[in-house]
Amino acid sequence: MTPTIMATVGHGSTALWYLTRATGLVSLVLLSGTVVLGIVSSVGWTTERWPRFLSQSVHRNLSLLCLVLIAVHVVTTVADGYVPIGYLDAVIPFRTPYRPIWVGFGALALDMLLAVAITSGLRRRIGTRAWRGVHWLAYLCWPVALLHGLGAGSDTRLSVTLVIDALCVLAVAGAGGWRLVTGRSFPAARRILAAMLAGVTLVGIGVVAALGPLASGWSKRAGTSPALLAKLNAAFQSGGVSGGTSAGTSSTATVPAPPFTSSAQGTYQTSAANASGQVTVTLTLQPANTTIAPLVVKLDGRPVSGGVAMSSSQVTWGPDSGVVTTLSGASIGASLSGPTGSFRVALRLSLDQAHGTATGTVSATKATTGATGE
Repeated sequence: MTPTIMATVGHGSTALWYLTRATGLVSLVLLSGTVVLGIVSSVGWTTERWPRFLSQSVHRNLSLLCLVLIAVHVVTTVADGYVPIGYLDAVIPFRTPYRPIWVGFGALALDMLLAVAITSGLRRRIGTRAWRGVHWLAYLCWPVALLHGLGAGSDTRLSVTLVIDALCVLAVAGAGGWRLVTGRSFPAARRILAAMLAGVTLVGIGVVAALGPLASGWSKRAGTSPALLAKLNAAFQSGGVSGGTSAGTSSTATVPAPPFTSSAQGTYQTSAANASGQVTVTLTLQPANTTIAPLVVKLDGRPVSGGVAMSSSQVTWGPDSGVVTTLSGASIGASLSGPTGSFRVALRLSLDQAHGTATGTVSATKATTGATGE
C-alpha cells in the first residue's frame, strides 16, 4: 500500500546548518590535534615546561572534546533535516541515500574513534596489548574523517576550509614523519613500510580531492539527488546557503510546454504543528531532465494518520504557480498558470517514509481554462 503524504526532510534552521558545518570542521581540527599529541606522547618528547604527562592529559581531554563536538555535529545534521540523514546513518556506514560513500566515511571514522575511546577507558581490564592494537585505529580514523569532510562537506572549496585542511594534513604528516625518524624501537623495514603507506595515503587523498570535491559538478557526482541539487542551487542563488559553488543544476531551468511526462525524484518534509494544530507538508521534486525547474508542492492542514487533511495548498514550478485540485494518498493533481500558460499537473508518487524521499512520475497537460482555483 502506498503511504500518504508524510515527510521528514527539509532545511529547517539556518543556525543548525551553520552549526553542523562548523562542528564538522572543528572536529577535524581537534582530531588532527589528538593524533599529533598522541604521536608526541608515544615518542616521549618532553621539556621542563611540557612534561610527558601533560601531553597524555591534553591528548585524552582533546579526544573527549572531539567526541562531544562530533555528537553535536550528528545531532544538528539530523535535526536540520536538509538532507535525508538519520541517527543510524551516523554509526552504520554507507546506508544513507545522501552521498552514501562520503557520509559513510564519517560513520566509519566515528565507529573507530568510539572503539579507541571505549578501549582506552577499559585499558586496565583488557590489557595494554589489546588496547594498543585497537589504538592503532586512530591513525586510520584520521584520513577516513578527512575524506568524509572533503566529500560530504558543502564548504570544501572555500579558501578558509582548504587552508584548515592543508594545515591539518601538514601537522599530522609532520608528526608522523617525526615518529618514523625517531622510532628506533621499530625495525627499519617496518618504518619504511609505514612511510610508504603514509605517502600513498596522502597522495591518494590529494588525487581524490583534486578529481572529486575540488572539481566542478561534485554535488551531482557525489550522489546528491536531483531534487536536492535543485534545492541547494536555489539556496546558493538566494544566499540561504553561503559558500561553495553551485550544486550543479542549470540556473536557466524552465518548465517545458505541455504535454509531457517525466520521471521525478525528490524529498518531502512535514513541519511542526503551529498554534492552530496545523502542519505544512512540502514536496520538492526534480524531473529526470535537470534543465527542468524543480516542482514544489506545499499542503497545509491537520495532521492525520500517515499524512495531512489538506485545507489549503500552494504549487510552484519555475515561474508558474497554482494550487492542488485533487489529493488521494500519494497521487496529486494541480492546476497552474504563468508564462508557460495554463496547464494541469498529475503526480504519481511512491514515498519512502524511512528516508523522507519520493519517486514517481509527473505529467503535465494543457488546461482547457486558465483557472487555478481549487
